[in-house]
Amino acid sequence: MQKDVIYIDTEDDITAIIGKVRASDQKIVALVPPKRIGAIQSAVNLKLVYRAAEQAGKRLVLISSNAALIALAASASIPVARNLQSKPELAEIPALEVDDGDDVIDGNAVAAPAAAAEGETAAALEGVERTAAPVTPSAPKTALGATALAAGSKVKIPNFDKFRKKLFFIIAAVVLLIGFIVWAVVYAPSAKITITARTSDSSLNTQVKLGDNLATSLRDGTLKSLTKTTKKDVSVPFNATGSKNVGDKATGTIKFSTSSPDGASIPAGTAFTVSGLSFTLDSAVTVPGATLSFGCGGICPGTASGSITAAEGGTKYNGAKGSANGAPSGVSASVPSATSGGTDKTATVVQQSDVDSVSDSIVSSSDSDTAKKSLTDQFGKDYVVISGSFKSDTSGVKPNPAVGAEADSGKGALAGSVTFSLTAVSKKDLGSFLDDYFAQQIDGQNNQKVYDNGVNDVSFTNVDATDGGYSANMTTNGKIGPKIDEKSLKEYARGKRLGEIQSYVQNINGVDGVDIKFSPFWVTSAPNNVNKIHVEFKVND
Repeated sequence: MQKDVIYIDTEDDITAIIGKVRASDQKIVALVPPKRIGAIQSAVNLKLVYRAAEQAGKRLVLISSNAALIALAASASIPVARNLQSKPELAEIPALEVDDGDDVIDGNAVAAPAAAAEGETAAALEGVERTAAPVTPSAPKTALGATALAAGSKVKIPNFDKFRKKLFFIIAAVVLLIGFIVWAVVYAPSAKITITARTSDSSLNTQVKLGDNLATSLRDGTLKSLTKTTKKDVSVPFNATGSKNVGDKATGTIKFSTSSPDGASIPAGTAFTVSGLSFTLDSAVTVPGATLSFGCGGICPGTASGSITAAEGGTKYNGAKGSANGAPSGVSASVPSATSGGTDKTATVVQQSDVDSVSDSIVSSSDSDTAKKSLTDQFGKDYVVISGSFKSDTSGVKPNPAVGAEADSGKGALAGSVTFSLTAVSKKDLGSFLDDYFAQQIDGQNNQKVYDNGVNDVSFTNVDATDGGYSANMTTNGKIGPKIDEKSLKEYARGKRLGEIQSYVQNINGVDGVDIKFSPFWVTSAPNNVNKIHVEFKVND
């Protein structure tokens, strides 16, 4: 079976060594350390390399004759060979030497010193805890064979509870250290590659139709819009300056006659002129057809009568009689008796000029600005507002009293609700339209990419109202530049150092600059996991 020999440099850190092992194409990997062992002089690092090899499905062999390194390899279960031609073997872990001798304290050997030296002995033993009762020299040996201690001697027994606590803390610290190293080497490393691309402008200048009921379509040149409205109640006073006779209207009787055998029908409201004055027919009149009769000398005309009222009040409409003009063809009309009942009464009324004089004051500039800002805020940042679509509708504002009506005290007012409206297009719909447009501009150019569709710089000019919406001229600029395969870049960058990645990216046509950041701070190369490598593109305006 073939093996791959990897020579370790003294400057290689544990991350670089693991990367080389994983990158090997062979199942058996032989590591040849330098004379200065370097990163693998730690048992923890050897275990990390061994674990990485196992995860990659590879068998690891260490080529070394260094006794210390062989002992570390044995603790990490890594086979060792003296050279590349010798057979690798798993070294034995050196056994601990055990003292089988009895720990016996001979009381005779620690007999009480002479009285002259008692003071010196007491000073030497000061501070030692008395933990065993004094025994006499004649006491027999214990079952363990230990001789009795001399009377007055002191023995310090180890505190095993304290020892166990220290051991626990040491083990916990080691576990945390190993966990941190695994996290720092395997999980924490990440890389961010920011590429600044050199782009060129691609302009859009086209006529579009906008409407709330339209669908966004580049082919049809349409954009779906949204219109919002708000209302404001207004009341603008004015002075009535018109004058009108509001007295009673004169009335009379009108008589119709026809020689047609078919008769005639005259609708209500038909206007007639009698003695130069205007009257109207109060209700419809049906004139019967003419008949043959010897009493009439042959043909008797059909006749009918109706009532008429003067067009306005005033005594001048009294006394009108005689022939009346305005009857249908074939029908003659006359007022046989003078009209009467008209009276004079002059009153101040509203005339159209009174209304026109204050029409421009219905909506103030401050009202318009306030309404426009309120509507703009309602759309929010996800819409592009078409300023030219803002308008105010005053059709709901009417004069009170109406034009021609009498105004009490000569005063009147324009009152009602003004409706303000504003139209906008969502950036989502606008972006879809622009994406389709600029995609057409680079159709067939596989090495080009749209970096910016210009949605944030769109402007609408020459906005004109149409049936159900608006027409406008839309302009913006997109950014088109080189297309970089992000997936291929990540594959290349894995495990590479900063300089290698920079050189690779800068050689791509259309790249102005590249900025690479590794994190955390101890990381010196890109991680092997492509999901930990992030690529960001910026355009050079």
